[in-house]
Amino acid sequence: MPKQIEMKATVTIRWWRSVGEVKPEHVEALEESGWKRATEMAQEGYTSGELNDSIHMIDADPEEGVGYTGWWEMETARTNKE
Repeated sequence: MPKQIEMKATVTIRWWRSVGEVKPEHVEALEESGWKRATEMAQEGYTSGELNDSIHMIDADPEEGVGYTGWWEMETARTNKE
């Protein structure tokens, strides 16, 4: 019987735009949005899922925001320690 069980989870979150690059001023908001949605879905039992967000942070952003699409996934591993 193991004395200890170690569990490790790696979460990967990716964001992109269909046109153009990810704006540097949006990175923090996308990070927050991605983590929030990934943890919500993980609590529901999912290990991956689609992400969508629209960010309006600066005056140069369109009124409806800049659209982003993304994907998150979680890989888990468990090991027994003697």
